[in-house]
Amino acid sequence: MDPQLFGFQYCPKEHRMLLDALASELQLVATAQFDPLREVTAVTHDSRVAGPGTAFVAVPGFHHDGMKFVPDAVARGTNVVVCAQLPAEFLPDVTYIVVPDVRIALALMARILNGKPDEQLRMYGITGTNGKTSTAYFLSSILRHAKRRVGVMGTIGFDLDGKIIETPNTTPEAPILHDLLRTAVEGGTEDVIMEVSSHSLQLERVAGMSFDVAMFTNLTEDHLELHGTMEAYFDAKRRLFEHAAAGYSIVDVGGEWGARAAGLIEATGARVVRVGCPGDAVDVRPENIATDLDGTTFDLVTSSGTVPVRLRALGGYHVRNALLAAAAAMTQGYALETIAEGLGEAEPVPGRLERVLNEDGLDVFIDYAHTTDALHSCLEAVRALSDAPITLVFGVLGDRIPRLRREMGTVAAAGADHIILTEDDLKAGSFEEVVADVAPALDEAGVAWERIDNRWDAIAAGIERARQGDIVIIAGKGHEKQLILADGQGAIHLDEMAAAKEAIAGRDPRVLDPREECEKSRHKLIS
Repeated sequence: MDPQLFGFQYCPKEHRMLLDALASELQLVATAQFDPLREVTAVTHDSRVAGPGTAFVAVPGFHHDGMKFVPDAVARGTNVVVCAQLPAEFLPDVTYIVVPDVRIALALMARILNGKPDEQLRMYGITGTNGKTSTAYFLSSILRHAKRRVGVMGTIGFDLDGKIIETPNTTPEAPILHDLLRTAVEGGTEDVIMEVSSHSLQLERVAGMSFDVAMFTNLTEDHLELHGTMEAYFDAKRRLFEHAAAGYSIVDVGGEWGARAAGLIEATGARVVRVGCPGDAVDVRPENIATDLDGTTFDLVTSSGTVPVRLRALGGYHVRNALLAAAAAMTQGYALETIAEGLGEAEPVPGRLERVLNEDGLDVFIDYAHTTDALHSCLEAVRALSDAPITLVFGVLGDRIPRLRREMGTVAAAGADHIILTEDDLKAGSFEEVVADVAPALDEAGVAWERIDNRWDAIAAGIERARQGDIVIIAGKGHEKQLILADGQGAIHLDEMAAAKEAIAGRDPRVLDPREECEKSRHKLIS
């Protein structure tokens, strides 16, 4: 398998299993040219990484049917094909296996080939629109404080005790996912905390897995381009709790979707722990919340007692994520004092209201907020920390539906004093389309705003306003290190922390825009 094809560095291990044993774990509809003694060493749905011993699963894609790539996989050495229906003609010496759901089969095969690594780990799964990464960071800090060996899989990659393995998705496709979990087991990891995205649940990447604890943060409008409706989005998220039927479900019931999820899960007989705000009917809640530019404090109140907590993370909204982490740890028997100490040791999450440290005394923050709810929480948190004017540098994802783009503009205008609208991941859209949807909302609100197309230029303009006394928030990208261009033009490297520091130092951050170097090279060729 060539890891470069996935755009990240990773070397998977080889597995060995007879096809007869592997197929016995699947629900078979039909077979053709079946050879039970055929040896399977890997499974993939990408024909480019197929090879001798690789079982190729023909997954229907968003744009192409996987059956189209069977000849390519066979040409590379594949002799086992898993598909939804038999082809009209069989390729010679190729075993065909028909299953009801090829994506479930892909996940089950990957899990079995890797020795079902989730069964050898204590698994924590986190789903929700916002807060997954912060919750994972808080929980990992508690567990590490308790001297556990911990792996964290999510938007930052796969963190194995501080060593980061890059991954192509928040929740990788099953062959990569289970290979990583097997790596964790072999390295002595005891606990794995996974951010489980709605995409991964919808696409069955975690099929067959079991979780000791499943957590629900919240649900706000996002990813409707995949799910279509909020009901479908909620249903995808809710699937995680089916994987924790024998464990615990921790649910933030502060919103209508959380309260609904808790009721539905409880109706199945599963154990549910509710967390929420003071006044809610919950098992775990905060009291006496206070925030400042040094962090956040609150009292963690449970049926077992109360303990004071100090978070290094900025913003009161982090309290809800800390509650989920605390409740998860409580179900596994950790003492309140251990939980409080672990939360206090948690490093701020990269790109989550992360302060740009500088010697000029400028208040500049970078935040991943790219949904309406996340942006609202970010702006509300900063407003609670200071009375200084807020300048917001932000863009809107190009694949968002027009209504959500407008709502992003409305939320931005309500929370910021000055707005710099700039490019974000455009994907299938264009910046002109984004401006056409966002600008009317800004104008209607009467907020001061300007358009700066280049994101590096926008960051420079934001830093200039910071010199005038504004608090500056650069929102949308956070920890991410790429900017996706429009209409299939690919992605370019983006490091907003580096760009902000360049501007603070009095230099032009646009020199970090890879397009600048391309333009210089083109100019040289023309000259």
